[in-house]
Amino acid sequence: MRSEVIACKNHPNTGAKRKCFHCLSPICPECQRRALGHIFCSIRCQVLCWLTEKGTDAGRIVLRVTLRYRRLERSTRKITGGGLFRLLTIALLLFLLFQTSILINTLRGISISYQGTGSLHSLLTADITHEGEWITVAGSAPDFAVAVLLADGKKKDLRTVSEGRYSFTFKADSSVRSFQIQVYGDRLPTMYTRALPVPDSLATVGNSSPKSKAQRPKRKSRAAAPPTPLPDKVVMTPPQKPVKVARKKSPLIFRPEDDLSRGHPETGMVAITFDGGSYSNAAGRILDVLADRSLKATFFLTGEFIKRHPEVSIRIANEGHEVGNHMYSHMHLTTFGKNYRQETLPGVTKELVQKDLFRNEELFESITGKKMVKLWRAPYGEQNEEIRQWALNAGYRHVSWTYDPKTRKSLDGLDWVSDRDSALYLSSDQIVQKIISFDKETEMGLAGGIILLHLGSERDSDPFHPRLGELIDRLQKKGYKIGSVSQILETGS
Repeated sequence: MRSEVIACKNHPNTGAKRKCFHCLSPICPECQRRALGHIFCSIRCQVLCWLTEKGTDAGRIVLRVTLRYRRLERSTRKITGGGLFRLLTIALLLFLLFQTSILINTLRGISISYQGTGSLHSLLTADITHEGEWITVAGSAPDFAVAVLLADGKKKDLRTVSEGRYSFTFKADSSVRSFQIQVYGDRLPTMYTRALPVPDSLATVGNSSPKSKAQRPKRKSRAAAPPTPLPDKVVMTPPQKPVKVARKKSPLIFRPEDDLSRGHPETGMVAITFDGGSYSNAAGRILDVLADRSLKATFFLTGEFIKRHPEVSIRIANEGHEVGNHMYSHMHLTTFGKNYRQETLPGVTKELVQKDLFRNEELFESITGKKMVKLWRAPYGEQNEEIRQWALNAGYRHVSWTYDPKTRKSLDGLDWVSDRDSALYLSSDQIVQKIISFDKETEMGLAGGIILLHLGSERDSDPFHPRLGELIDRLQKKGYKIGSVSQILETGS
């Protein structure tokens, strides 16, 4: 018994294979309109679906804010009690805020003025005395400053300078070999350091206990270190500029555990990767260009692409290219499309991600007879550490594309953008220049870079794939070798 063929709503003589996401009307491939990650029959359904989603999101936000406000109101009632007590609490908070502002303004108005002709160097003095088990360090310093006592270079105590004087009193420690005083403040031009000698009597501390000589452990004799001389003047230590140490660029500019965005720069190789989501209108030309130059690349295919274009998938595998996993259903994994945050979407679980990866892997092997490499790329670039770890547990390492956080430039060709009014749109010439100029406009350069391109797009004019040969020739002319993702790893390891 043959199943009944459902006719397209717009073309009654054509069989429908999909349904509109919004109105659920059957539509043929010619009527399919892809947007927002779904398929629609018309722009009207697309706009209505978008408005519905935005309205739902707005309603959720309003509900969330209302619930939080109610919780806050209940908590406030428990704390403040009745209305009169609440008013008193608000009045107290306002009073404290007013006093704080007065204190801040007062501190801002404080200025340091020095009387006489003496310099700041002469205002800093320090003396050390040792009496019994106690050591006293006292001296003078400018007001509104802080004096810090250092023992063997480590901070031991600090005091605020009051009326031009400071003082430290502490128990003697025979293990300490040097003392320093540092004075600094927000309004001082620099930090002042004074080195202090260790008193000779400090060496005898701990030997005055009533214990007998037999009870004391024997210590090896050692020559006594000469006492540190007291400097005649204060040693001024100006703030030193950080010294830049020339470092060689690391050969691994990526996280090898779960996310690969760059290969080994010293290999001089560039990996060109192609994502196959659903369209294949550029696949034939791309494969011809690679075959003419005897080059291998990395392709990330979805289950939808493999089912729609089995002949292309078989050709990619038979010509020896590397095929990675782009997931079976090309689903959204994070909230990046809504709030620009890579937060895992509700319902996206470890089991879901791994099942989708394995399903796509089995489909590819059943059609081509080849196995996928254990590399994957998240649909829409939506991934985070949690999702990458789920895939890593299934044996898959994630492959991104090269991105320079300093200049915010990347090797994403954006060849899939078809709307000329979009801020992301680049002409084919601009795509070539973007990739070539990455070598000069970034410190990391092109070596080891991973380029992202696509096997098809909705562009009706100026597609990029006719310029692929020119891009490869220019890269090779600059001395770069073209290869797959695995090649830029194996060569540098």
